[in-house]
Formats: sequence, structure tokens, C-alpha cells
Amino acid sequence: MKLLQHTIFIILLIFSTQVFAQTDNRFVVNKDVDALLSERSKCATEHKTAVKLYHIQLYNGQNMARARSVKSDFLLLFSDTSAQIKWEAPEFKVWVGNYENKLSVDRALIAIKKKFPNAFVVNPKK
Repeated sequence: MKLLQHTIFIILLIFSTQVFAQTDNRFVVNKDVDALLSERSKCATEHKTAVKLYHIQLYNGQNMARARSVKSDFLLLFSDTSAQIKWEAPEFKVWVGNYENKLSVDRALIAIKKKFPNAFVVNPKK
């Protein structure tokens, strides 16, 4: 966990000093960010730490047909994002996306809430 905290701190430090240089309202991303993210992934693998993924829940209820319908509707609008139906007794749940951090899931949630206003973030414990 400490390794993850240190990695996030380093990434935030780089972002705060170099990444947000703007030209014509465009972000300039430092190439070192990709290297740091790759190193983080490598460290997580070496230390066998599980990466906790965030998802966005669109539906929960006992109606499987409704769950399938919500999943289908979502995939029509957001075809580049994964969607799955989970069974957690006694309900079906529609979860979308596999987000590694809170920032990315929050960004996705803003867009998804425009079409699915009851959507919210879930972080299942594994």
C-alpha cells in the first residue's frame, strides 16, 4: 500500500510541475508520466498487490430482463466501455467500466450520468 501511495505522490508531483503547461487550451503531457505508470504496474505485479478496480453501477434489482435491457442501452451509447451483469443475491447488478483510480471513474461518471442519472461508483472489495 505504501508503494502505491509513493507512486501516486510522484505522479501528482510531476503533474503539478510539468503536465499542466497549457498552450491554446490544450494539455501538454510529459512523456515521463507513461514511464511512471508503467513502473507502477511493474511494481504492483512484483509485489503481487491487487489493483482495485472501480466500476459504475447502472442498475440493481431482481428483474434480469431489465438488467439486460439497461446493459444493452448502455452499450449502444458507450460502445467503447465494457458492461457486465453481476448476480449478488438477491439482485442483478449492471456494472460498467474497469477504472484503476478515482479520477478516471469520476470523469466517466459525469458523462454516463447524462444518460443514466441514477448511476454511481462502486469499488468492490476483492
